[in-house]
Amino acid sequence: MTVKTLYSVLGVPSSAFPDDIEDAFNRLKLQFPKDKLEADEDTRVRFLALQQAYETLSNPDARAVYDQKLAKAGVKIDRPFYETDGDGHGWISTRNIIVAGIILILISGMWVYHARQKAREEKETVERLLRMAEEEKRRQAELQERDEARRQAINEESQRRQAEARDHQFRNESLRVGRQASIEQQNAQRQAEYQRRQEQQLAEQKQRQEQQRLDQKLRQEQLARQQEEMQALRRLQDEKRQLRELCLKRYNRPDC
Repeated sequence: MTVKTLYSVLGVPSSAFPDDIEDAFNRLKLQFPKDKLEADEDTRVRFLALQQAYETLSNPDARAVYDQKLAKAGVKIDRPFYETDGDGHGWISTRNIIVAGIILILISGMWVYHARQKAREEKETVERLLRMAEEEKRRQAELQERDEARRQAINEESQRRQAEARDHQFRNESLRVGRQASIEQQNAQRQAEYQRRQEQQLAEQKQRQEQQRLDQKLRQEQLARQQEEMQALRRLQDEKRQLRELCLKRYNRPDC
């Protein structure tokens, strides 16, 4: 059974030169783009293993210690790239090992901080989009209420004008009946009837003009409202699409 070592992680033999280790690491790290590292925990673990293997084997002292551990474990090591002194400790430096450990801790801490910062920013973005959607919903409700109030006012105005027209017609009819007692009254009645008709036609014409103006105003308001609703709907769809994209990016599902 083949023993998995840091050399096998990088895909190089144990006799590899430092340049070979450098080239292998640079080639393999291209398989771990930033978006995959942020999205997949297993990818991050494999990248950290690759990075740890490179940091150990690229350091002569750390590599010498690692090779000695492999030799003690019975793993065959090819001709190493370094030389050892008489006691077999090579270029081991406690200071270099400590420095390498501190650097590894700092890199890990920076990665964890970046990941938390990214998650917090995504959470704030989702919350902001939700607030915007709620505000848009309230605005739509207010527009509907104003539209209903406007229609009611137009209906009340139309009813008032119709009542005035009926009252005017009743007064004219009463005047015509009162003048039927005499010829003079009949003549006056005919004149009044003619005048009434003229006034009625004028009133009807004015009423038709007023109704046409009201209808035109209503159509313009309805068109403006429809345009506002379409714009609001497009904004809402864009916000939902952004929300779905954020959910897919962060949680790999279309809804959060």
